[in-house]
Amino acid sequence: MEQQNLTPPRFVPVEKRIAQVCTRLPEPEFRNVVLKHLVKHINDLMVTDANHIFRKNGLNHVSFSALLMLYRAELETINPSGLSEVTGESRANVTRICDDLVAKGLLIRDPNPEDRRRIDLRLAPAGAELMEALLPHMRDRLCKAFACFSDEEKVLLEGLLKRLLSELYKMDEQVD
Repeated sequence: MEQQNLTPPRFVPVEKRIAQVCTRLPEPEFRNVVLKHLVKHINDLMVTDANHIFRKNGLNHVSFSALLMLYRAELETINPSGLSEVTGESRANVTRICDDLVAKGLLIRDPNPEDRRRIDLRLAPAGAELMEALLPHMRDRLCKAFACFSDEEKVLLEGLLKRLLSELYKMDEQVD
């Protein structure tokens, strides 16, 4: 697998700042800090790219993520706590997102048939239609973004990122 280690020009100033900061630290961890900032910049750019498509449809990255989690099965429901868990958003933010999606006719709130204190969320027909229209565009954008990797590199990258995510989950559990 051929490896290129070229810093994109827009990231050069970030890397230079990190190097300057690390000279002031007793045990500089330049590579770890660069990796953290690379992940942040990649995520920010992917969210910004996706939001261009979402905005045209009255959505943002977070509201799309909520709809996506409900799209997998037309009649399946999820409660707000479950939606918070699968989107990584706070419960308060999920409530705000759901209010907006219900107002737009993309999401339906129903009382849970077994426990009327609970609310179930399901995708409205308009939400399913919107997802069917958006998903091909999102697939194309992701394919274009990841086209710089071979299939083997994608598998490797996925494994590395999952290992990092597992470590971060462990650290998060230790804080609680």
